[in-house]
Amino acid sequence: MEKLLSPTADHELWKEFKAGNKQSYETLMKAHYRSLFTYGLKFSKDGEFVKDCIQDLFLELWKNRETIGNLSYVRSYLFKCLRNKIWRVLHQQRWHHQAEQLEDDYYFDVEFSIEHHLIREETLRDTATKFADLLNQLPKRQKEIIYLRFYQNLEIDEIVQIMEINSQSAYNLLHKAISSLREMPLAHIRP
Repeated sequence: MEKLLSPTADHELWKEFKAGNKQSYETLMKAHYRSLFTYGLKFSKDGEFVKDCIQDLFLELWKNRETIGNLSYVRSYLFKCLRNKIWRVLHQQRWHHQAEQLEDDYYFDVEFSIEHHLIREETLRDTATKFADLLNQLPKRQKEIIYLRFYQNLEIDEIVQIMEINSQSAYNLLHKAISSLREMPLAHIRP
């Protein structure tokens, strides 16, 4: 399981990477690969495709390291870059039947995983599955913001960069998603 770096450690590694330090580059890749892969799978179920996009992303970063600016939030920048790369490739190669409508109607599925939640009792697993089903009833952008905020623990400033929306829109979208979840019948998720 990857060990998340603090924003300060990320920032220092980023500066060293930009200066051409290959070890810092590799550390950044290793530190963020799993969360990028998990996020990429929200847009495409094709794991090999997502791995290729991540590899291409890091190759492009290395190639363009001298022209990329300094970042406050390295992790959210990587998420945004991967999201844009997946969209671009899906659109260009039409690997996804909805690529032309990607902006408003793209694949994004929320799933609970062992890595995020160690659910040991059967009733808790059942509850988690039912809750995931409720989450998947939300519109795609609402699912995405819930995932970024609560599963990836990103701040609103980082989410704004990833989803390319303004702060007020992010707060509104998150509020609407949470309100929608509260309005759903709780009887369906209780064991």
